Amino acid sequence: IYCDVISNPIFYLVMMAGGYQTFTKLYNPRAHDATLPRNYYNISNMQKLGVTGGYFGVIGALLLAMEVNAQYKKSPETLQREREYGLR
Repeated sequence: IYCDVISNPIFYLVMMAGGYQTFTKLYNPRAHDATLPRNYYNISNMQKLGVTGGYFGVIGALLLAMEVNAQYKKSPETLQREREYGLR
């Protein structure tokens, strides 16, 4: 995230909001929603670790996919040259 991989500031807002919401749901459930049943979020620490790892895995996969996609981006000039010379 910090290596100029993502230039859209909305991504950071979504990441912060989603991270905060997930944290409050897992680690302070009563403050999040008092209408839920008492043991709704009563999960073990290993299950919490699995959920956390899953979120980081999804984020990592998305960042990797964005990096791979960036390698195939072409400038308008390159696309114009390919169209003119019948490349690709």
